[in-house]
Amino acid sequence: MRTQYSILLALTLSLTACGGGGDPKEAGYAALQTGDHAAAVSAFDEALAASDSSAPDHAELQLARCEALSYVDGAKAEAEFRSLCESGSDIGVKQYSLIAGALLAGNAMLNAVNVVDMGVNAFPDDAKMAALLEKVKEAAKEDPAALDALKGMGYLGGD
Repeated sequence: MRTQYSILLALTLSLTACGGGGDPKEAGYAALQTGDHAAAVSAFDEALAASDSSAPDHAELQLARCEALSYVDGAKAEAEFRSLCESGSDIGVKQYSLIAGALLAGNAMLNAVNVVDMGVNAFPDDAKMAALLEKVKEAAKEDPAALDALKGMGYLGGD
C-alpha cells in the first residue's frame, strides 16, 4: 500500500512539474536563460496574448520577446524593437544594448547595426552607446553588408 502512495505522489509531482498551467512569462524567461529561444518567443507570445497592453509589464514582455526573437529572426526582432521604441515605451540605453547584444550573439549583424544606429540617434551624447557602436564596428568587420551599412550611416570612412 505504501508503494502505491509513493508512486502516486511521484506521478503527481512529475505531472505538476511538467504540466501546463504554468506562468508563460516565467516559462519565457526560463527558456531564454537556457538558450531555447524559439520556446521563449512562444512563451512570451502567450504571455503577451494574456496581458493587457496597459499592464505595467506589457512593454517588459515585448522587450523580452524581442530579445528572444533576436536569436531566431533578426529582421523581425529589429522591426518589433523599432515599433516598441516608436510606441512611446520607456526605452533607454540599457534596452538598446540588450537587443543589440542579442542580435550580435544571434549573428544578425546588419540588424544589430541598425539597432545601434537607432540608439546613437536617440542618445547621441551617451558614452555607453558610443562604446556599443565601437563594439558593433569591430564585430562588423567580417560582414560586408554590415560594413556597408555603417559606411552609409557615416560611422566609417569610405576606404
